[in-house]
Amino acid sequence: MSQLTQLRSLKVAALISITAAATTLVIHGCGGDAGISSAVAADAADPIEGVWESAITIKDCSNAAVLRTFKGLTLFHRGGSLNADNSAPTTTRGAAFGNWRRGAAAGSYTANFVFFRFNADGSYAGSQKVARTFSLGADNNSLTGTLEGSVLDPAGVVLAPVCGSEIAARVY
Repeated sequence: MSQLTQLRSLKVAALISITAAATTLVIHGCGGDAGISSAVAADAADPIEGVWESAITIKDCSNAAVLRTFKGLTLFHRGGSLNADNSAPTTTRGAAFGNWRRGAAAGSYTANFVFFRFNADGSYAGSQKVARTFSLGADNNSLTGTLEGSVLDPAGVVLAPVCGSEIAARVY
């Protein structure tokens, strides 16, 4: 095959590829692929997604007396996972990881997370599991809720219950 014939074959192949790609883009741009359109709709943002700053009040589970208050941050990721942190020194606890779910009622949610706890000397003290139930405000930028959980020793034995409440505002 001569160089001129090879060059013509390459030009024809390139023109066919460019035409096919352009046609595909036009079809997708006009909504011609229902599979892709429905996938995008199914992956639409949920109002809870984003970063929230909370004011948390921990209470005695038996008499509701306030034990302490602190600030917390939660990042609700698209798809149902979350990361949480709080204003306690990072030498006493690790990062919190968990999940969230939309509830049956409009604007209602549940979230669960766990983090490791450490003794003053840095040794492993166990973990803490927390379950939150909360509702979004009408503006989708505030929430109120309750939390309950357990402080666990390194073997997973419950040392103490955790009870509390929270109010939060969207940061981002």
